[in-house]
Amino acid sequence: MRKLQDTKPIWHALIWIAIYIVAVNIGDFLGEVVRFPELTSIVLVALSMVLIVYLRVGGRLAFYGIRSVQPGTLPLTLFYIPLFAITFVQYAKGFAPGLDLRTVAFAVLLVAAVGFVEELLFRGFLLQALRTRGNLTRAIIISGVTFGIGHIVNLLRGYSLPDQALQLVAAVLIGIALAYCAVLTGSILPGVVFHALFNLSGTLTNQSTLWDLVAVGVIAIVMIAFILALRNRLVRAGPAVIRTTA
Repeated sequence: MRKLQDTKPIWHALIWIAIYIVAVNIGDFLGEVVRFPELTSIVLVALSMVLIVYLRVGGRLAFYGIRSVQPGTLPLTLFYIPLFAITFVQYAKGFAPGLDLRTVAFAVLLVAAVGFVEELLFRGFLLQALRTRGNLTRAIIISGVTFGIGHIVNLLRGYSLPDQALQLVAAVLIGIALAYCAVLTGSILPGVVFHALFNLSGTLTNQSTLWDLVAVGVIAIVMIAFILALRNRLVRAGPAVIRTTA
């Protein structure tokens, strides 16, 4: 695996994405068997620890964005304000019934692990692998689209087709925005925090296709404007910022 990082980085990224998908489905399956549905969160925390050790041993933590935001780059992303603003959109649906401390605690654990793993895989492994092909804009778009399409596996977890279609649209736009932010700041950590908060808002709120449609509409408007702003700032910042944050 470690050799693939240098020789075939895209395959390296895709293999880890496949490992993640398998881990989620194993966690879901075993959770049903042992009647412990929260097992998936434990599995993904373990996978997060494996990834951190794997990268630390190989000296690649900073290379894949597990580092602080590089000095002077936060203004280029508008301080992530548009992203963090949309984390509150889904709360307009109201909280889901039957929430208790155990449910919320495991939900927080799950979204934190998912946020870290997915940001590392898509804005770390895959984005950096695609950047080696030379066209940065193409790398950003492909990583975002791949991130969105990757959510199709949620059909295996009982999501309806309408819910899945809405999630896919939102995921593609958010994925592209997060990729731009990772390139501009050299860090995936703000994206991890956003990702966890955004997923938490979806986990703790009511499920409503109508409200989800409204939420996706709001997210699309905000994200398209944000992506255009990020693209403009990346063009204006030029190669100097890209070299510093790479």
